[in-house]
Amino acid sequence: MAYDVAHTALLFRKLIISIDVGTTFTAASFCLLQPGNVPKFEEILRWPKQASGTFGSHSHTLMSCFLQATPDAKVPSVVYYDSRGNAMAFGAETEDEDTVIEAEENNWKRADWWKLHLRPSHLPIIRDLQVPPLPPNVTLDKVFIDFLRYIKEQIKKYITETYGSGGNLWDVLSPTMYVILTTPNGWEGAQQNRMRTAAIAAGLVDRDGGRRVRFVTEAEAAILYAVDSGNVEDWLVEDGHLILCDCGGGTVDITGYKINAVKPTLKLEESAASRCYLAGAVFVTQAAQKFFKERLHGTEWADEERMQRIVYHFDRNAKKKFSETDTACYVQLDGHRSIPEKNITRGRLKITKEEMISFFKGPVDEIKHGLEVAFENGGRLADKVILVGGLASSPYVFSKLVQWGEENGISVSRPDGPTVKAVANGALAWHIDSSVGSRIARYHYGIPASIPYLQDNADHSTRAAQKYLDYDNMERISGAWSGIVKRNEKIEATKEFSEDFSVTWEATRTTYTHSTSIYAYRRATPPTFMKFPGRQTLLPGFDQICTISGDLTQCFRATRAQNTAQGVRVKKLFFDVCLTLGDTEISARMRWKVGADYAYGPATVAYD
Repeated sequence: MAYDVAHTALLFRKLIISIDVGTTFTAASFCLLQPGNVPKFEEILRWPKQASGTFGSHSHTLMSCFLQATPDAKVPSVVYYDSRGNAMAFGAETEDEDTVIEAEENNWKRADWWKLHLRPSHLPIIRDLQVPPLPPNVTLDKVFIDFLRYIKEQIKKYITETYGSGGNLWDVLSPTMYVILTTPNGWEGAQQNRMRTAAIAAGLVDRDGGRRVRFVTEAEAAILYAVDSGNVEDWLVEDGHLILCDCGGGTVDITGYKINAVKPTLKLEESAASRCYLAGAVFVTQAAQKFFKERLHGTEWADEERMQRIVYHFDRNAKKKFSETDTACYVQLDGHRSIPEKNITRGRLKITKEEMISFFKGPVDEIKHGLEVAFENGGRLADKVILVGGLASSPYVFSKLVQWGEENGISVSRPDGPTVKAVANGALAWHIDSSVGSRIARYHYGIPASIPYLQDNADHSTRAAQKYLDYDNMERISGAWSGIVKRNEKIEATKEFSEDFSVTWEATRTTYTHSTSIYAYRRATPPTFMKFPGRQTLLPGFDQICTISGDLTQCFRATRAQNTAQGVRVKKLFFDVCLTLGDTEISARMRWKVGADYAYGPATVAYD
């Protein structure tokens, strides 16, 4: 009987988990929602083979917050694979000395920075630097599935071992839990779709629970948690403007916000379209690695294993500590040998200030460019930049961005503590109570359409092969651009955009699904047509985003048949495709008139 009461009580609780899979590190949090209780966010602080110590404390003093970006709060986004493509070690296990030796003996290969393989094609890599290839016999989707399954098991273990009835709690609540995954600003529906598919395959939700996988941008999650933590209260002024810059491991996300309200709850709206740049901390590392390979060529330190250790030491020491006042930095090599002509003294490689600056140049230039774009597109109203993320904690990067701010009359602030790695907790805050009421369209969004053929129009005449006669014997030409949302247009979170359609189907038709593709145009002003004359190739700037499909059975049945001039019995259907674009995902439905009212039908959104 006691079990039944406890089990019933659990049914009124909800479990939400968030996973921030970063390019270099991953963090996870969870929240138990209980009626009448203030939500409490809890980080996963125990990971297999994780170094233990005072950094794992739950204490929320200022110092403990500053130390949050320590081994206990996050783990490397790394997986070891054997030659057959089997995952052998994850996260902190990949830095364990015994595991590293076993990997070397068995020729396991590391999957590093694999998240960047998911990047949209329109995001270029700075300096033409290359993302490390995936191990043999391993696909990107497999890495995502394997890693998310590992994270799920660690969350399950943490809850099971931390709560007195943790096993029962997980068994009852996990089948209906929500999973919040974070993405860079530049990730779109196609990337989210692959991540959702991986989450289902990893067992985070079942196949019918795909809608319980939700997405929030890393920048939005970071600012929401910064606000929730109380660290930036003094920076929030009603009607003020600010820019949030999340400098992560692989990407830099920059968004401008207007503060509509502070009390009783924070309300924000985007004042400049969110942007994503592949300019994160890994590109500093890769520039340094290229330097090490050239400098150490022909020496005992040139082999792959030693090179990995050198890069590891650089990442955790020189890269983090370098500031504009340093004249040089040093990286520890194996042994005590000196090679003066290569600046090696007793096993320590000297890196000059100029060489260190060259490693940071590409990312710093990209970040400054992104801030300038956000500042200009936000009407030059922002007076403060909030920096978060691992790369922002670099003394050198911070000093260069402060200098940029002084040149533009903008205060650049870097709050200590939770905002360094708070994306996982911010994702929970977003799910419970999103503070962002409107966003700015990053691109033009629209659909292909047919328009009347104009013989005297030069643009039309070059595409004469695309003209056709419709059922009313009117000459039309296909492939024209029909815009739904313009670039930089404000999109309210709940606003629905509609585009009217008409299709003519024979009255004997037996299938009633209509599909149309949604495209983005990423340049300034869309042209009249979407493709080159006489070719099926999209003009530069156009990308297909998704395909919307809806069932028009009821619309078809409610439409009267008529005869065409050729004597064909047809039905001409008039309907709208309705899109909601203000959330982090596109949703759609169909509608059509029935008398003076609208009738609605569902639509699905599919990605290639």
